[in-house]
Amino acid sequence: MRHVVANLATYLIATLLLLGAVAFAWGRSAQLEISTEEAVWDQYQSNEENAFPWFKAGAASYVSNCANCHGRDGRGWDQYPALEQTSRVFQAPGGRDYLIDVHLYGLTSSRWRAPMPAMGHMQDPELAAVMNHVLVSFGNKKYLENTVRFVRPQDIRARRGAKLKPHEVNEERPSLGLVGRRD
Repeated sequence: MRHVVANLATYLIATLLLLGAVAFAWGRSAQLEISTEEAVWDQYQSNEENAFPWFKAGAASYVSNCANCHGRDGRGWDQYPALEQTSRVFQAPGGRDYLIDVHLYGLTSSRWRAPMPAMGHMQDPELAAVMNHVLVSFGNKKYLENTVRFVRPQDIRARRGAKLKPHEVNEERPSLGLVGRRD
């Protein structure tokens, strides 16, 4: 009888552990919303005219999400590219969508040894802000046309849900036609 009770206790404990693991995995796999777009907007809300300070928010987000790989100065290093040509890629036909997709879905490419991770966890206003920050920083401003329309949260929202793979994003990259250089 003692073995039956021990076996039942063992099976009960194993079942409880399995159920706990399933519940934990289910909770982790659900899209937990850490913040909302409203919270991001409120964090950077200005008292003057209630204008969103895009470049302040973008600079802060760049330091938090991008500087580890691309460097604080945007020069990149080793397998991570410099960001000085970003505005040229952005203005090329299809470049706006390509750069938004790079941030939402990540990128794998033979040009660089390290893949870029997807930044789809960022809220649309924050992602737009960091992309706009890069467009006017790191030497990009000299390539930027005066008529360029910056990235807006609705531009990013429109590209979400495409469920692209990082190698599919690489196929979207517009050619800059730079002779003798990696574009």
